[in-house]
Amino acid sequence: MAKSKRGKRGELEDINDSNSGGLFNMDGGGGAYRTHMLFPGRKEDELGPDPRRSSGSPSFMKAMMSWGKRPSDPRAAQEMQRYRSTPTRTESGANGAPAPPGRGRGRGPMTREELQKLREEELANQQHGKDCFIIPQANLDRFLPDGVTLPREPRKTNQMINILEVEDPKLIVCFHLMGQLNPLSAVTENPLVNHMDLHLDLSKQLLKSAQELNATEGYLFKNLEKDADYPYINYYVINKPRSEAGQFYTANKLSSHDTLSASRLGYSLNHSMDLYDEVATIARPPVDPSHKQPSTLATGYIICIYQVFKGDDGEKFERNWLYWTGARMLYKNLPRNVGLKRLTLHKSATGPNVNYILLVECSHFLDNINQAANLLPVLRARICGYTGIFRIVESF
Repeated sequence: MAKSKRGKRGELEDINDSNSGGLFNMDGGGGAYRTHMLFPGRKEDELGPDPRRSSGSPSFMKAMMSWGKRPSDPRAAQEMQRYRSTPTRTESGANGAPAPPGRGRGRGPMTREELQKLREEELANQQHGKDCFIIPQANLDRFLPDGVTLPREPRKTNQMINILEVEDPKLIVCFHLMGQLNPLSAVTENPLVNHMDLHLDLSKQLLKSAQELNATEGYLFKNLEKDADYPYINYYVINKPRSEAGQFYTANKLSSHDTLSASRLGYSLNHSMDLYDEVATIARPPVDPSHKQPSTLATGYIICIYQVFKGDDGEKFERNWLYWTGARMLYKNLPRNVGLKRLTLHKSATGPNVNYILLVECSHFLDNINQAANLLPVLRARICGYTGIFRIVESF
């Protein structure tokens, strides 16, 4: 992708963008608060036991997800039509026999008792069904979705958008994206070594090293698909000021390069590590921005990775993030029993290019993986970025 010639206007935008933030920008002005926009959720009479029903709140979708409707890519539209026509449950098999259970952890239709328990947990966590949009105040101009305006009058009881300002958690995260292991020489390769086992051990070593460097939290994501581009991703939470986060980043990067040295391992590994800011989040209460601990053992993740050149991350582009990241489609179409908890968009604060990572957390993902995975072809049909499904195998 070639950079376009934008003249003086583009140079002014670059100057404004460079002044707006960065890893070592210590200016706290304008970023001392996070803005929560709360939206009324589902009504009780709208709730039903159908697990295929969208996980999104109707009022939230009407207010935030109906912006900028435009014709979709034909391939994506075909995949979405196929997804919507796919049956989610089979009442009986051949000759009236019970349907066989699904493979893996997606174990067929849920019983009435399981559906009721799932619904009770969801209602308890939703606090009257209000979904929450979280954007740092300094980023409102860039990541508040295009077409949405904030109310200028004081908060009213029947107002669609309610705003609540809370303290900045002073949080920055680090993603370490690791590709596949490749032997330097097929002649000297040990046939008894399993590449995936070796890769897992290396990822655990890196996780332990980050813990020794005083990362607040750390998670090792394992890709659930075979021969994936990113078999493992390490995810670190640094709940510290940006200066200390920069020190952690430098030390951790040096440690990672030493651990993954090709001359020492006998294997080459393409990997990249950057610090990221959480620039926008759609969350289901209760909300605790400072902690990322999953709520259930069945929690799974959809991770989408995008990259653009510096200068192409303009305000218009970022205000349309719900569309090009697939967040709008996921919010509206993820089945309810998958248990959507949050969608968080991250933007890189380091590196030569601009990276965006969309992290979608679902509390019952592994119990309903077959239904959730049906959306992957829809995301990939857009031929935009990388999309994978992950689970946590190690954490601290």
